[in-house]
Amino acid sequence: MKYIGIFTLLFFIIDAPIAAQKYFELGGFIGFAGYQGDLTEDPIDIGETKYSFGGFAKYHYSRKLHLRGQFYYGRISGADANSTNPGLRNRDWSFEADLAEISIAAEILPFGKSRIDRVGLFRPQINPFISIGIGLTFTDEDIKYEHNPFKFGERISFPEDEATNNFLIIPIGAGLRFDFTQWTTLAGEFGFRYTQSDYVDGISKNARDAGPDWYFFIGATFSTYIGEQEDYGLD
Repeated sequence: MKYIGIFTLLFFIIDAPIAAQKYFELGGFIGFAGYQGDLTEDPIDIGETKYSFGGFAKYHYSRKLHLRGQFYYGRISGADANSTNPGLRNRDWSFEADLAEISIAAEILPFGKSRIDRVGLFRPQINPFISIGIGLTFTDEDIKYEHNPFKFGERISFPEDEATNNFLIIPIGAGLRFDFTQWTTLAGEFGFRYTQSDYVDGISKNARDAGPDWYFFIGATFSTYIGEQEDYGLD
């Protein structure tokens, strides 16, 4: 939670040029967060998914390309107790972390079309989309390892020397967007974050050291248009 002020400030810095444009929307996100790393085996561990929420501002550059600035908050966790490996279950390590993300992304709607028909009336539409971007994530881990604090006969201590709690991320996602009124939109989305770091859970050398951790958000968004409505030519 101590990083909320940092990523909120960064969001408004990114958001300023977006707000100066004609056609944009503001919205919120609610859903679930999860992670895959040293304390999980399955790509998605349903038992360790936690809550997440966030907000975003989106500029409609064209009907097929939207530019999005967002901040998301979530809680992630993992535990050896979920492992099928008896050795890992006996180690009995676990962690929980608050996770705050700020990112910008390009959202591509390959079948996007004008929301206004030839006679000037709004037409509801459903569009799949994909997105890719870049961002920063801040974490605050709580690692529990008291039951077995030794590795190869040496006592383990945290944090590890190379550990960090901020990460450059590449968010990649997909979803389905439903423009059901002229002013409001619903969407479902799933996005995973490639972190280029093995320290999202705070553990690397003392565990598998198996490469980058990653995490995901899955949920629903609701947004409303602010200012003028877009019109890129009737078709």
